[in-house]
Amino acid sequence: MSYEALRKECLEAVRQWPGCETVGGIQLIGDSTPGGFLVRGTLYGKADKKIADRAINCVQRENRRHFHLNANRGDCHDQPSIVPNK
Repeated sequence: MSYEALRKECLEAVRQWPGCETVGGIQLIGDSTPGGFLVRGTLYGKADKKIADRAINCVQRENRRHFHLNANRGDCHDQPSIVPNK
């Protein structure tokens, strides 16, 4: 799965939560754990930040169970790839 596809999937999952329909943007950020990543809200729209953050944390937890971030070591413009956990 591509980085963009996972980001889009996470955003759609967050928007399914009641009160989070207006969340407009999230970021996927690699963290210090091997293969781990963080989902971070960037544009909340009219959504309550506390509820949106709770939705984002739930979506992050679910997707970290299924995927891990595989950082590319080549060109600096390479996007990290997302691979399924085994």
